[in-house]
Amino acid sequence: MLKHSGPSSWVDEDPRVSELARIATILQRRFLLDLFRKTSAKRLSIPQYTLLGFLAAESGVPMGNLAKQMGHATSATTGLVDRLEVAGLVRRQSVKGDRRQKLVQITTKGRELVGKMQAELRHHLGEILFRLHAPDQDAWVRIYRKMEEYCREIPRS
Repeated sequence: MLKHSGPSSWVDEDPRVSELARIATILQRRFLLDLFRKTSAKRLSIPQYTLLGFLAAESGVPMGNLAKQMGHATSATTGLVDRLEVAGLVRRQSVKGDRRQKLVQITTKGRELVGKMQAELRHHLGEILFRLHAPDQDAWVRIYRKMEEYCREIPRS
């Protein structure tokens, strides 16, 4: 895989980069801000929603692992979990044999909330996919996999 330590001159000269940046900004604003409006109505932040999304996929996660997935310090993740627990969206459970270690589990209420929000996102993505021809649909998924791979490789600070 080709890796770059910083922007190359070809990136600065390629007009597609500017167009992709404009499109990415529109997508962020449309999807993330709409999601934020919906979550804020329930007093939920985007990081809290993200944490719930991780727990919806794999519940019963140790706090340290959850912090690593979030890319946060354990103390910051603990604060998120505290607020989600007060809202009844997650619960903590002690690990048998080590009461200091806590597993975080999503509650039914949390799972239902995440399910509704993910369904809305899937609806929008399905609408976009429907507008593409079959080869472009497959290409879009391949491109997004590459984007995901790139994002996972970026060091977290």
